[in-house]
Amino acid sequence: MNLLEISDLHVSYDGIKAVRGIDLSLEEGEIVSLIGANGAGKSTTLKAVCGITPVHSGSILFEGEDIRSIPPHMLVKRGISLVPEGRGLFGRSTVEENLKMGAYSRRDKGIADDLEKIYALFPRLLERRSQAAGTLSGGEQQMVSLGRALMARPRLLFLDEPSMGLAPIMVQKIFEIIRTVASTGMTILLVEQNAKIALSMSQRGYVMESGKITLSDASSALLENPQVKAAYLGQ
Repeated sequence: MNLLEISDLHVSYDGIKAVRGIDLSLEEGEIVSLIGANGAGKSTTLKAVCGITPVHSGSILFEGEDIRSIPPHMLVKRGISLVPEGRGLFGRSTVEENLKMGAYSRRDKGIADDLEKIYALFPRLLERRSQAAGTLSGGEQQMVSLGRALMARPRLLFLDEPSMGLAPIMVQKIFEIIRTVASTGMTILLVEQNAKIALSMSQRGYVMESGKITLSDASSALLENPQVKAAYLGQ
């Protein structure tokens, strides 16, 4: 059984059909990339799964259960976390306060230990733990956003454009951290405009255009696909 199974998903808002009957699945421990141009419907797909954007029709199964009617905060408790496009930090709150917000739904005694693990993964955040998150660089803010999501102890992690607006050296650093997170066996759906780096670190990939999935294959095959090369790899 797949950890996540999306079938015939349709999402509309403001009169726009943003997602048009897509099928998408993830097995446990798998990294899957979802690539496509701006406005293709990638972020809307993630928001629909997370309960942020209403679903018009179709099904979203997490561990075999339809989760369309479950509110976002309960989905976090069930193990689904989103690192949103634009990071979505509380700019006036400190780095540590932002990180702790990721564990707001937890009641276990492991929060302090997990916070130390985040600082071990992101040493730069330890140095800035008392600094307002809004004063950090773009790369540092992305680290906080990722760390906050990990504080929820997710089983399924959505990453929405983690490289957006970052310098190349920081993009490399962020994806090194994502690889480290993935090595723990976490299931990851990566939405990313940098198709080459996304496909290079995933096992499978989907190509989304105008709200529809137009291609799906092993990531290695998509990297060699002439259509993908021409449209997304600049070849």
